[in-house]
Amino acid sequence: MNQPAIMFKKLFVSRPTQRRGRWSAFTLVELLVVIAIIGVLIGLLLPAVQAAREAGRRSACSNNMRQLGLAMHNYESANKKFPPGSKGENSFPGACHFAGNFYYCGQHSWVAFLLPQMEEQGIYDAIDFTRRSYASIGGIDSYHGGAVGDAANQTAADSMPNTLSCPSAPKLTANHKDYSVASMGTFSCCPERVTTANGLFWRNSATEMKDITDGTSNTFMLLEDAHSWFEADGTRYSRGSNEFLFVNHASSGYATGAYAPNALVSGNRHRFARSHHPGGLSAVLADASVRFVNEDVNITVYQNTYTRAGGETAIIDK
Repeated sequence: MNQPAIMFKKLFVSRPTQRRGRWSAFTLVELLVVIAIIGVLIGLLLPAVQAAREAGRRSACSNNMRQLGLAMHNYESANKKFPPGSKGENSFPGACHFAGNFYYCGQHSWVAFLLPQMEEQGIYDAIDFTRRSYASIGGIDSYHGGAVGDAANQTAADSMPNTLSCPSAPKLTANHKDYSVASMGTFSCCPERVTTANGLFWRNSATEMKDITDGTSNTFMLLEDAHSWFEADGTRYSRGSNEFLFVNHASSGYATGAYAPNALVSGNRHRFARSHHPGGLSAVLADASVRFVNEDVNITVYQNTYTRAGGETAIIDK
């Protein structure tokens, strides 16, 4: 081998050795410090990420409710009245409460009549209104808590549109809704039985727009009623409640202003509004606008907004 080639080889081999001498590795302490800093940054970012996600879910929930409010207005425009809160007679054949002592079970909920305005004509056509409604899990858990009603309406009952689900609520069942006809009024009992109420909806109601003398922007139409709340409708948390089409003795599909929003009142089952949104719940007023109602809302203002003709001037703030 000639001399220039040998010199080149020596130079080529020696350079990596010199470079390796210039580098130093991380110590264990330095590595742990870096990991700790990353952990702190993640801890600081997570609440912001979770808050952003909830804001998105709340926005989607408000949009669902806005669609329901518009559907209500379209129904009223076509029929010159709002749909009934529920429809059926107290003598509707079959029972689901107290082993047959009452006959309020199986009434068809407000949402059944609203389906064509929700672009769900197929589900509407599948309902036989001459028979009781159906629920895969309905009624009061201590009596049955299982399937109830007329199986002829099972197909419709098992076809609930996603519009009726709140993204913030844990989804326990496929056919239990998170929104409820709200303005039964301020009574604590029982919209599936009474012949009139001071809100917008009750059994066989036919409220007209002219009946809202408090003003449409001062009167609740719909509120959230998350199906997965503690003992909602007397049914265990793990089973879900607030059936899509079925109304029973515990007033599924209604809400009352007798208690504050998100109140933990297990004995009143499904008769008050609740949600899984931090700090409150969404509501649709009779003008179809959507408001967020804080949990610490003044209870008098809250109850006044449930009545359609109480003469009150207080309203829920935007």
